[in-house]
Amino acid sequence: MILPPHPMLAFWEFSAYGGVGTSRVDREYISKQQRCPGCDHWMKMEKSYAGAKIWVDGRGSRWPDILTCLGLPIFHERVVETITDASLTGFIAHPVEIVEVKIKKLAELPVPRYFLMEITGRVDIDPNELDDVGGSLCPLCFNRDCKIKHPYRWQTKRMVPKLETWDGSDFVRTRNWSTGRYYCTRTFVDLACKNRWTNFVFGTTSPGVTMFKTKIEDYLSYCDPDWFEKTAERVKAKNPDLFE
Repeated sequence: MILPPHPMLAFWEFSAYGGVGTSRVDREYISKQQRCPGCDHWMKMEKSYAGAKIWVDGRGSRWPDILTCLGLPIFHERVVETITDASLTGFIAHPVEIVEVKIKKLAELPVPRYFLMEITGRVDIDPNELDDVGGSLCPLCFNRDCKIKHPYRWQTKRMVPKLETWDGSDFVRTRNWSTGRYYCTRTFVDLACKNRWTNFVFGTTSPGVTMFKTKIEDYLSYCDPDWFEKTAERVKAKNPDLFE
């Protein structure tokens, strides 16, 4: 495993921009709702990834490469095929059943296969970098206590991965911070740019530092081939203390 040049340049947040998405997702619960014994916070109920059913809604005239789906990553079959052929790791692709297509233009087109992505890779972060009060993380369920007043009460100062805890996967979630965010390595971003996948949005682990200026459905068509070097400079400028 080759380590990235710096923890702040190791992972890139990914999500869907908008447009075509899902108005409803049915998944089977596999755990009961309960409060954390450490902070009394309601813990998230686990749901099965297998056998998910979705209802497609929104706006658009073509099937995107990632669906807007209540924070869940649902990839088009061509994306899954590409990352599988490229031997990317850290995911299990579960086929979903599209129950209904509520967008007239899309309903007239052949319906592609989509997959709900279970992200299995993990990495720890440095909780002291989330804010100025030690991250405000519960040591048991890893939820943040947003009742504590500080400059980063509802947001984060920055997300600094601890690379020694990284399992080497191309797709990861944070192990010691309970959040709905998903991250990938540079390899996946480069593939998205090369293939001009639609509806993907990528971000840095440094809030306020963007990667691509254009925000439209197919903005990766305008991906700068030097995006990594240029973004790295902006991340360094925002966080000079970490690059000394």
